[in-house]
Amino acid sequence: MPSLADRERSSRAEPHPLVVVLRWLASLRLAVVLIVVLAAVLAWATLLESAHGREYAQWHVYKNTWFLALLALLGVNILAAALVRWPWTKTRSGFVMTHAGLLVLLVGSIQTFMAGIDGQMIIEEGQTANMILLTERSQLTAMWPQERGLPPAAFLFNGGPVDWPDGTTLDMGELGGVHVKILRFLRHARTEEVWLEDKTGNGGPALKFALVGPGGGAAEENWLASGPFGGEVTIGPATFELHRTADASLLDDFTNPPHPKDMDEKGVLSLHYDGKMQRFPVSEHLGKEIALAEKGPRIEIVEYLPAARPGEGGKFTSQGNDPRNPMLEIQLHLPGSEQPVRQIAFARHPLLNLDSVHGKASPVTFWYHHPAVKPQAGTQFLQTPDGKLYARSAGGETYESRGEVKSGDTIATTAGFQVKLIDYLTHAAQETVFRPVTLARGESSGPEAAVLVEITAGGKSQQVWLKRNDDNLGFRVLESPEGSLAIAYSYERVPLDFSLKLHDFQRSSNPGGMGDASFASSVQLIDKAQKTDAKRMITMNEPLVHGKYTFYQSGFHELPDKDATVLTVAYDPGRFLKYLGSLMICVGVFFMFYTKANLTRKLWNAAIGRWTNRQSKISSPKESRRRGMAPTDRAEENTCVHAE
Repeated sequence: MPSLADRERSSRAEPHPLVVVLRWLASLRLAVVLIVVLAAVLAWATLLESAHGREYAQWHVYKNTWFLALLALLGVNILAAALVRWPWTKTRSGFVMTHAGLLVLLVGSIQTFMAGIDGQMIIEEGQTANMILLTERSQLTAMWPQERGLPPAAFLFNGGPVDWPDGTTLDMGELGGVHVKILRFLRHARTEEVWLEDKTGNGGPALKFALVGPGGGAAEENWLASGPFGGEVTIGPATFELHRTADASLLDDFTNPPHPKDMDEKGVLSLHYDGKMQRFPVSEHLGKEIALAEKGPRIEIVEYLPAARPGEGGKFTSQGNDPRNPMLEIQLHLPGSEQPVRQIAFARHPLLNLDSVHGKASPVTFWYHHPAVKPQAGTQFLQTPDGKLYARSAGGETYESRGEVKSGDTIATTAGFQVKLIDYLTHAAQETVFRPVTLARGESSGPEAAVLVEITAGGKSQQVWLKRNDDNLGFRVLESPEGSLAIAYSYERVPLDFSLKLHDFQRSSNPGGMGDASFASSVQLIDKAQKTDAKRMITMNEPLVHGKYTFYQSGFHELPDKDATVLTVAYDPGRFLKYLGSLMICVGVFFMFYTKANLTRKLWNAAIGRWTNRQSKISSPKESRRRGMAPTDRAEENTCVHAE
């Protein structure tokens, strides 16, 4: 049976598992590994920030969970190093103080990471603001009409510094009867106006083309779309037009226009009715009625205006007799109607009429040809009722037909140029397309972010693209079964319990007017809770501190009639702990050096004492033997204990 002494020696030889773990956590080896890893991470983060910007480094390193875990492990190592030396003696006070300061500093840094605020406040002169904009975070706000009495629903998120991979979504949940789901996120996005196939079939035609020079080089691609009265695009001296018609007979007028030599000085009016075309010289029929069928409508050419221009009351007048803008005033007499319908016909804009004014389409289509209106350089396109596309190009005094054209065809024009038809849409709708933008290496700023959002309200889901902080593309109104719903995409907003009003923004220039030397903001601080209403000045070197927020003067915006100041707003909840930790580290290091100096002096004195005693023993061995060794042994033991 083991004795009591054996059991005590066994317990001292096998420490408790918790003690083993504590000693490992407090080991110098672990501390060195953590410090080396932390230094490598910080160096890597510095390279990331220089290459991709501050936001990228914060997202991937500083505000990442694994980095906070690394700091927490370092804090555990520091705490264990202090605990393993318990009980703490007077000589270890500096060591304990230094490690406690490091812990306090780490806690303050983590608190800043987790709850700190670093935003902006933009105030125009004469305006009041009480919102902080967090430019690294986003907010989607859904707003019902005021009569419903529901507050705006704010959905907050941080999209990150890069585009989301395909298939990545974020369900924001439901708030205020609105469910929001983000389907795509582009950190930097540019917008492009494009034409897409209109699935409703109501849109007009659109085509994409490129002008190819004599050398074979293609110019920039262009979209050409037809509205109710056609559409045109001008590239240099060339004009490209696209028209559509509901009358099949108009194709003959388009491909085979009358030659200028076959027209009189006032031109020829083509009338299209019931699938047939009839041409009438204007001079011979001016002021006369023209019957298109036995019981069909009748046309009267009321007036010829060679240089038409708008006048009062929707009327047109002619400015001289030079045919710069030939036009005809026409009266359309419909069967069964006593009042005639007014119509117009322009030679330069053949399909322009007054159908939109009357609210219904005319049964007769007019195409006015005039010898003074020469063919323009370029190409004209016409879409017929069957959806086919035809083209013609200027050829001397008249147009030359190019027949039916399709996507991929090349159309010859004047001066050796060609038109390449890239795409043709029979029914098109214009949409704003968002394209991702990749920043160059070292570039940190670019276009604003954009999101594709799915909004569900009243059981109806709709998808819409929004661009952050954009006056036009950052706000949409959607119709739902429960009424109109407004959606806005902006920076995250943090409300303040006080406000600032900008009275005046001041700036001074460097000598010679080269750049701004300084700028300052004269603001009114209004805090009803603290009964404060005072004027304050914020300069580049003198920030404004109110409550827990500090306002720094960081920039300005020049507006057409006034200026707007840009203030950086900071709130650092860990500031006190970081200052306190730094002070504790300084005090602890001082005590460490102070106690180390005292200990070194005591050890030196102990060593000198032992050497002196040894010399005394050598010189007087007999006397030492007579007096005995006990006093010397006790002196050496006391010296060692004192030094320890």
